[in-house]
Amino acid sequence: MNTIKWWLGLDISSGSPCALCPDNSLDPLGHHALTCKHGGDAVFRHNTLRDIVLESCHRAGISAKVEAAWQWPRARSPPHTPADILASNWLCGKPAAFDLTVTSPLNAFVILEAGVTAGSAVTAAELRKHSANEDKCSELGWACIPLAVESYGAWGTEAQEAFSRLASRLATRRNEPGSMPTDG
Repeated sequence: MNTIKWWLGLDISSGSPCALCPDNSLDPLGHHALTCKHGGDAVFRHNTLRDIVLESCHRAGISAKVEAAWQWPRARSPPHTPADILASNWLCGKPAAFDLTVTSPLNAFVILEAGVTAGSAVTAAELRKHSANEDKCSELGWACIPLAVESYGAWGTEAQEAFSRLASRLATRRNEPGSMPTDG
């Protein structure tokens, strides 16, 4: 019933606190539930998308593993995980670190720009992932490829390019015509 109310834009919260982060109240239209980072929808959606990309890599004949991490020599901190998926032999023998992120145009840091420019939230998410991982990936000889998607479904440019390449590899493996770009 709450799903139908959410799609219709009806109040679904009654002002109750979030069960996962009680300092935050659920807003009437359910935006907090859509973006809460303490579990629930955001984590489930992230992990489901990650698993779909991993399975697609395997079907395309790309060796890939989940949660690739590295530990810097003499580092005292836990290993850093720059990739939700590390795909070996992605492009010209170079591995790719796919870092999936689900972002929301309702995020306080991007909401003003998102109201003016479509896709600005997903572009900002791609830039954040590059800022966090690009140097480390370069040092390891990995391509840093953020797979960013907005909570309402818009994928970032780099994700679209990666999916196009993946579709071509899948088509080649299945001996079918490759993915054709479309106008618009």
